[in-house]
Amino acid sequence: MIQYFKNLFFTDTGKDTSIVFIGTLVNIIAGGLFFILAPRILGPGDYGLFSTIVATGLMAAAVANFGIDAGIFRFVRKDSDQTDAIFSLALKSYIISGILVGVFGVLLSSILANYLGHPEITQLLRIAFASTIFILLTNFFVAALQSKREFLKASIVNISSNVARLGILVISTFFLSIGLYFLTTLFFLITLTSVVTGKMYLSFKMVKTDRDLVKNYFQYNSWIASALIISAIPFDNYFLLKLAGPAAAGLYAAPFKILTFSYQFGGNFTRVLASRFTSFDTSEKAILYAKKAAIIPLLLSLCLVLLILFSNPLTLLLFGEKFKEASQILQVLSIGFIFFFLSTIPSSIILYYFGQSSTSFIITILRYLFFIFLLVLLVPSQKALGGAIAFSISELASFLLMIGYVILKFQKSHVS
Repeated sequence: MIQYFKNLFFTDTGKDTSIVFIGTLVNIIAGGLFFILAPRILGPGDYGLFSTIVATGLMAAAVANFGIDAGIFRFVRKDSDQTDAIFSLALKSYIISGILVGVFGVLLSSILANYLGHPEITQLLRIAFASTIFILLTNFFVAALQSKREFLKASIVNISSNVARLGILVISTFFLSIGLYFLTTLFFLITLTSVVTGKMYLSFKMVKTDRDLVKNYFQYNSWIASALIISAIPFDNYFLLKLAGPAAAGLYAAPFKILTFSYQFGGNFTRVLASRFTSFDTSEKAILYAKKAAIIPLLLSLCLVLLILFSNPLTLLLFGEKFKEASQILQVLSIGFIFFFLSTIPSSIILYYFGQSSTSFIITILRYLFFIFLLVLLVPSQKALGGAIAFSISELASFLLMIGYVILKFQKSHVS
């Protein structure tokens, strides 16, 4: 067993994953501390509003993203002569979509705020939408560096804004009265730090893009973009805020935000897998690689088991007495994130080995339809806990769909 781990971690995948893990860990600590201090400063009610604003801003960035970063991983290969063309296409696309979505969101902010029953957050939503372009440019630099396997530089780009955000917040607590407006402005505008850092690290030449490349790029991306748009809509935040109130939304959002380290590491781990799965030409190679890589999400799932076991003292330590009801929510959400971790390998196989972004879209649609159904069923009576149960059951359903599809696809390839 010891030799197995040595063999794993001294491979290129092991080395890249180690860099990603360390970078993500630092990012989690810096980002996590911010989202530990924020609930303590704001309390459940205002934190529920803050989390909804943040989720809406990230939704806008996902909509404008249009799967462009996934296209970078799909089409950029080592020593490819099209790298500059792909980066040029991606950057232009990000700038155009970021401006369009940002302007559209600013105009619709008052409608969304009124629909949610909280018109007082209109200006804060406008700040979130206006910052879309900064989040997209950060995504571009991170994805471009990762596609070139420069994982350390990509990690620094991500880390820079989180460290700066935390530092400003800590210093400001000594001199300012911090509230919802300050935290929202700080959260979104500090992403400029990552943009500047990314520009320092990534060098490429802007070139004209061949029409066939543009067609193939966006034909692949369209399905991923659709899946990203659907998965980025914060159904849980919106349902909780509208049906259960800001305090329930805050009790749900506090542990959920801490657990989003799973999204960060899972997403980065998937990007490590992307370049490998796109290079395989036989199912045997893909299966063998998947088996070797599976140990990593399994180990990370064990970390979530520890969170489940120690949820009570951990919740009080992180968020204080006002959030003691969030302990059970943390336990239930952790189960859902275990299934998310386990889904990273089958989802990577579907996207990067099979190249079937349409299948990923269909699974995403089914997962979120089921999620919405569960939210409608559970939130009115169970409030924040109902949202957590809905999340975890839908993550389990998504995992089963993906793993089932991958197994069937490999079986058919062996038969043929």
